[in-house]
Amino acid sequence: MPDGFVHGDGWFEIVWRLCEDLEPLVVEAEYASGQAFEVLQVKEKFGGLRFYANYTTDAMRKRIDTARVESLRTCEICGQPGTQREHRWIRTLCDLHDREELETGKTLS
Repeated sequence: MPDGFVHGDGWFEIVWRLCEDLEPLVVEAEYASGQAFEVLQVKEKFGGLRFYANYTTDAMRKRIDTARVESLRTCEICGQPGTQREHRWIRTLCDLHDREELETGKTLS
């Protein structure tokens, strides 16, 4: 995965659970298709988690979308409840980290 994980630590648990949920689906898909599954990129975009792979099944896409929706209500910095905020960029942050970004004028990571 050339770009690695490009998101804040607050989404670690979401990504971890997603990977655990995908594991049996990946095994099944690899067996059925003969094609190796590869995660290409995991990042934040427009305040939500994006998880890109070389291919996905319907079951995988549903789980990936569930993780994306969860990220939209989870602070990317600390993992506490958050909401989408738009200042310079759209981010999902808790009140504390939103306030810190506004006060410092810097994007926290």
